Parts: sequence; C-alpha cells; structure tokens
Amino acid sequence: MPKMTKPLSNTEIKKAKTKDKTYKLSDGKGLYLVVKNNGTKFFRFDYSLFGKRKTMSFGVYPEVTLSNAREMREKARENVKSGIDPIQNKNNTTGIDNNSFGAISKLWLDMMKTKWSDNTYRKVEGMIQNHTISIQDVDISKITRKQILDIINKLQNNGTIETANRLLNNIERIYKYAVTYGYVEHNIVADIDKQNALKKQPKSHFAALTKEDDIRQLMRDIKSYSDDFRADSSTVLALELIPYIFLRPYNIRFLEWDEVNFEKDILDIPGSKMKTGKDFIVPLPTQAIDILKKAYLISNHKSKYVFPSQITNLKPISENTLTQALKRLGYKDKMVAHGFRAMFSTIAHENISTHGHHSDIIELSLAHSEQNKVKAAYNRDNKMKHFEERKQLMKWWAEWLSII
Repeated sequence: MPKMTKPLSNTEIKKAKTKDKTYKLSDGKGLYLVVKNNGTKFFRFDYSLFGKRKTMSFGVYPEVTLSNAREMREKARENVKSGIDPIQNKNNTTGIDNNSFGAISKLWLDMMKTKWSDNTYRKVEGMIQNHTISIQDVDISKITRKQILDIINKLQNNGTIETANRLLNNIERIYKYAVTYGYVEHNIVADIDKQNALKKQPKSHFAALTKEDDIRQLMRDIKSYSDDFRADSSTVLALELIPYIFLRPYNIRFLEWDEVNFEKDILDIPGSKMKTGKDFIVPLPTQAIDILKKAYLISNHKSKYVFPSQITNLKPISENTLTQALKRLGYKDKMVAHGFRAMFSTIAHENISTHGHHSDIIELSLAHSEQNKVKAAYNRDNKMKHFEERKQLMKWWAEWLSII
C-alpha cells in the first residue's frame, strides 16, 4: 500500500523554524515547501514528463499562500497529463509570467525599485532589457555560461567595457535572487572567472575645458548657438544654464518646474534624482534665474519639465542633446555636458584665495558624497549645509563666467 503524505497546514508552515541546513515539508502530489537556512520559505513542485524528472517554483511564502500553491499544482498536473511541460506553458501556472530569465529579472527589478533612485532603476532596467534579448525568453535553469559570456563579449568587442562589467554584475545579482527564491538551483555566474573574462576599462575623464581663455570663448559660442544653428529653445536654454549651475546632465534634463523656486531663488532637487540619494538645494545666481524665467515664459505650462523634448512635452530633452550641441559648436573631444562640473571645480579650486571659500564648500556645491565617514554621518540629512557659503560661491562663479 503506497505511503500517504499528510497535507501541510498553514499553522505548520508558519511555525516551520530555520535549521542549519535547508529542508523540505511535503504537502503531497509533488508539492512541498522549502525552508532555507536564511529563513526564506517557498513552494516547489516536482513532476515527471517523458521520463524526465523536473522541478518548478511556485513562489515565495507568504506572498504565495498554501491555497495558491495547491491550485498551481493542480493546473500543472493537468498540463503534465496532457503532455504539456508546465514550465514552458505560456499560460503559466506559477502566477508569474514564466520561469524565464526575463520574468525573474523583472521580479528582481521590482524588489530593487524601492532601494534605488529612479535614475538608477531606469538605467539598470534599460541595460538588462537592451542587452539580454537573446536569453529573455529562456528558462533561467537552461541558460549556459557560454550564452552569458557571448552577451558580455559582444559588448566588450564594441568597446563598451564598463557596460559589460556592470551587466555581468547585475546578471549575477539576478541569479542570486533566483537561487534564494528557488527558481534555479545554482548561480552559474559565480563560476565565471571575471578577472579573465572581463577586459580592463582604460582610465578616462570627461572632456572639459579648464583654461580661462578657452572657457571665455566657449561662453561666447554658447551665446551664439541659437543664431548659428536655429536650435529649439529647450536645447538653447539648457546649454546656457548648465555652465552656471554645473549639475549633472541628468539633473538638467529631468529638471521639473516643481523643483524651481523663484521666490527663494533656488532649485530644490529630491534625493531620488541625485547620485548621492540626498535632497539637494542649488542657490541660483541672477544669470541662472534670468535663463529659467525665459524658459518659463516659453513653456506656457505645457510640460512639467523645464527643458521638454521638441518631439513631445511628456519627455525631457534626450541624453545626448547637450553634448551634441557642443559638438556642433566645434567642441568634439574637447567638451561634453558633464565637463562643466570639472570646469567649475578646476577654476574654483585654483581661485580659492580670490573667492575665499574652502575646498569643502566647492565639493558641497558639486553634490559630491562626503568621503569621510564620520562627516558623512554627521551631515547626512542637512541639505542646507553651508547654504550661504555656497550661495556666495555660486555668485562669484557666475560673475567670473560673465566677464568676457
């Protein structure tokens, strides 16, 4: 007489304690709960199809309840009886799209969304979607190291070494997530020798002008940009503004009217948009205020963005707009949009005796993270730190730029 398995109860699952090693609690008919030594609990289902033993994951408890798991088991069993592999079935019985790399990466991204800034999330999501097309629909347990290395090598051969490095690290994190929650047994990326697989990224710096005469000429050229190239107003005004406030290009592009305070003459940028993850106040010199007021009059309240795309008001100017404008002005390989930060930093440090503000004030104006951990802990929430000093430094810088 076959041995009967006593079904699990919700109480039994709740009380299941963590042990030194991972163990299983069977519910019968191939369904069981896995209790990992880190405390994670998830449902799995074992089945045989065409003489092969297979396993699929139903999800993590308590997001997936015992009742949910049993319902998935019955649907999967029906598929098996019909000769259909439930893992490959597009209608899927697991409650997620499927067990593909694309589905698992989406679950990981959803988890990370609450931990990252919006900017970081968009960058990582785009990187994964754009560069893992060849494995998006492949069952994560069927992907080989060679398939992953083919993706990485393609990027490296195209010269995007840094992207290849970051992508491989993110793929490894997706595999760690998949192993933790039972979607795959082994993290195959851990077996890749990164030291030999990844090429070294040559050190490089953003192209920037740091000599006074060159900067003076650049400012003259920027003023003539509209007349010479008949560019759209967003590009013209963004290009005029960035030298005065030297924000990262992302913050210029995605600057919103809600962040502009004309009463206090400041920009108030939320931490979700900052590389440091902290709110950031930018004191605005008169020259910057005048440019923003021009943009406000032109915008006619049609977009939330200060510098909307020429194509649609729903999006900001594109990523390469400002650098392309600089190229048209003749500054290819000499100046990029990010270079305005290095330009300010160099000139401000060289003229400390003139403007009288310490190096720390210059770094705060650039929204650089505090390298000293004690200082960082002390100052972590003070977005108004040294506001008056930064305001005076911004005024000095604007006047320095304006003398041509």
